[in-house]
Amino acid sequence: MAQATTLNYYKVLGVTQKTSKADLKKKYRELAKKYHPDTNSGSKSAEDKFKIISEAYDVLSDAKKRKAYDRERSYQKRAPRRPKGQPNWNPPPGGFGKGPNDNQQGYEEPFAQEPEPIDPDMPTSGFDLQFMVDVPLPDAALGGTINYSYEKYVRCEECEGTGTQGSDECSECQGKQLVVRPVTLDVKIPPGVADQYTLAFIKEGGEGRNGGPPGDLFLRVCIQPHPKFKRVKNDIIHEVTISSKLAEEGGPLEVETLNGTTTIQVEEETLIGEELRVPGEGSAISWGKKRGDLIIKFNIEED
Repeated sequence: MAQATTLNYYKVLGVTQKTSKADLKKKYRELAKKYHPDTNSGSKSAEDKFKIISEAYDVLSDAKKRKAYDRERSYQKRAPRRPKGQPNWNPPPGGFGKGPNDNQQGYEEPFAQEPEPIDPDMPTSGFDLQFMVDVPLPDAALGGTINYSYEKYVRCEECEGTGTQGSDECSECQGKQLVVRPVTLDVKIPPGVADQYTLAFIKEGGEGRNGGPPGDLFLRVCIQPHPKFKRVKNDIIHEVTISSKLAEEGGPLEVETLNGTTTIQVEEETLIGEELRVPGEGSAISWGKKRGDLIIKFNIEED
């Protein structure tokens, strides 16, 4: 199998590493117009070229992506080639992730079993509880508070957790001291939290018996899809449809952000799929105050 090689994006656009940002954009627009699917109806070759041109411009016009791309090209130039006839090296079966037999905690019914102490009067710790929590994308990106309801074992109110009423067994808890009740918790969502991240809440699990300590609550974050925004790492992608007149002439445009609106400047001769980056309007980074970018991706209305 041939060794993978990074495509020369400079050659694709007909530019060099010293080409200015303005000339780079000018060259991209010339090629994009030439090979755009709308002007080459039915041409698969033109469509493929347009995709490569767009990919090349996306990388070379972004300082971070361009730096990483140049580093990769430099590495490939220095890297020794695999001698002919040498067999390919393959990773071990199953890759490097967890296999099906590794420990994986499921989110199952927390009341399937009851704590049964050896000594009925011995303090017993309460259950740890694990649930999934749906988090709206804006709350996951910027932080927020969710009113979360769940059920857990709590001390029986009728017998005050003794399990008895006088000389008789408590009719409410059947002598178990605990009953299942719905509870509500204000869950603070950290800004920039990742999907499937587990939040821990100490002593918010089931109560223990005989004065034993309560268990803990664990909530696994499930970020919900948003009708307008898509999160990619710390950036937020927002597709916006503009008129053909605005695309041709350019001008100001008010767009929605995660926490309000902002006005952007649409450049003249904007093409379908072209992107505009708004710094600092994306998702929070590492639970801090710094934020990624809002990336506006343009669609254009047909006349």
